[in-house]
Amino acid sequence: MRAPLCWSTVLILSASLSCRAEGFFFEIAAPKFKVAIPGIPQITMDVHPRNASQPHLRFLGSAEPYTIAVFTPAAAAGMTPLECASALSRSLAARPGTPPPEQIFKARLNDRTFVAIYAAQLGSAVQLHAHFLSAAGGTHCIEVHATKISIEEDDLAAWITELEKASIEPN
Repeated sequence: MRAPLCWSTVLILSASLSCRAEGFFFEIAAPKFKVAIPGIPQITMDVHPRNASQPHLRFLGSAEPYTIAVFTPAAAAGMTPLECASALSRSLAARPGTPPPEQIFKARLNDRTFVAIYAAQLGSAVQLHAHFLSAAGGTHCIEVHATKISIEEDDLAAWITELEKASIEPN
């Protein structure tokens, strides 16, 4: 059996997209980190359309039924992944369509990666949300927001299981 071919594409802002045998993988050069999300297919990422006016909005990609956005807001000097995750998690409550905190599943996936997962009604469908949270370089917090359109709210349990091996790591 032949190994799958893998092509690399260098994107604007020194980011690179690499193919893996399974799941989503994205690497950013500044601040340096890489994201791996098994359970979500590889998606082509482009510079976020609002990046010029809001530089923390970095990348955006979509392939039905998934969308992924990468945000890198500035952090206080030396903020840890846990501190960034806590701050970003608290900010979710102010975002439109986010359920109350008691309806958001929060977990630590590893030493550097945290997640907040919930479902939101979207017309007759359900939009499953996962916010992967961490820090990079002692200068930025990281939020990778993944969504999936689903027919059933019961898909939330499977969504949580699919994403439990996701990670954000230094590059």
